[in-house]
Amino acid sequence: MSKKIKIRSVAFNLNDPDQAKMFEHASKRTNFSSYIKRLIQRDIEGGIHQNEEDVKPEEMSIDDEDKKFMKDFI
Repeated sequence: MSKKIKIRSVAFNLNDPDQAKMFEHASKRTNFSSYIKRLIQRDIEGGIHQNEEDVKPEEMSIDDEDKKFMKDFI
């Protein structure tokens, strides 16, 4: 049985300081493909959320200060 392999490329704009930093960090890895796959697996398993948009409402907690603030809008 032959292997069924798909390839995805990742482009980094080195003129963008954030992307250049990511590129430098990723370049320290000896196996870039494995590194990216581990990051994807961590994301699938519910890893750390980087953006609030990624957080499901049931995962959010509302403290008393937020409740006081929101009360004015209700």
